[in-house]
Amino acid sequence: MPKIELTCPTCNQKHLLSVTESQARGKEPIHLLCPNLDRRYRLMGFYIDSTRGFYSTPAFKDQTDSQTEDLKATLGHENFQEKFDRWRKIDYPPLGLIDEYPEKIAQIINTYSAGYFYPAVISACCLAERILNRLVLKTRDHFKNYPHYKNIYRKESFDDWGKMINIISDWRLIPERAIYLMRELMPIRHQSIHYTKAFDFGAIAPDLINKLIAAITEIFGVLNRKDIYLVFDVPGEIWVRLEAQKHPFVKEFVLPHCYYAHANHDIDFEKSKITERVGKIGTLTDEEFVEIRKSSK
Repeated sequence: MPKIELTCPTCNQKHLLSVTESQARGKEPIHLLCPNLDRRYRLMGFYIDSTRGFYSTPAFKDQTDSQTEDLKATLGHENFQEKFDRWRKIDYPPLGLIDEYPEKIAQIINTYSAGYFYPAVISACCLAERILNRLVLKTRDHFKNYPHYKNIYRKESFDDWGKMINIISDWRLIPERAIYLMRELMPIRHQSIHYTKAFDFGAIAPDLINKLIAAITEIFGVLNRKDIYLVFDVPGEIWVRLEAQKHPFVKEFVLPHCYYAHANHDIDFEKSKITERVGKIGTLTDEEFVEIRKSSK
């Protein structure tokens, strides 16, 4: 593969690049990413859900009236107050990482709120099991030198919660509180899936759903994951900490929802174009990155 030397338009230094034959002959463009600039990942794929907070603040009456009408349309007008009371029993985080779970947990909440306790409980257990599976399956190739790998590398799915939780715990994939909550959900899953005569689906549903959401928040939350994110250290922006970029969970679940850029840059969202400028050459601490980003805006 041919090599060419280019003067970098960002740092004005010369860089030696490996290029294709077509690029060397000028038939294809060469896109140079300046190697002298330290970059971070900025989280773009996250949701904001402040609807429950509106009901606690009188100033948002117009928003709550509109939200109430939306809930009536979703849950049905009949016995709406009972449905609304059940909806209010569920705690939901205002900010979280977009993965596949927000839509699914919303369906579970609506099913419970509408009074369908059995499908709500079964769905919550299935979602928890799905999350455990995805944590193991998406990250396992990062742990090929660990003892568990030889027993799971050919598996396409798992139904043994205890085994999955132990693997996830040994790999230190998620916070300890999330591990604890998943262990608490495990016997509920067994009692609901397998026949238990005295099992009360209506009574267990709100506690189960809230514990599942708490576990999801511990794993996929944003405001609470200060070990991963710099949350609004730069006003209006969420960046991934340098050290966190190496973590298998972050690589598989967070970075796909980010763009990658130097602190001193402009972004055109319509054209999906990032234009970098020199802020500071060389490696930056997170604190230095934040200060450069703040001064560049």
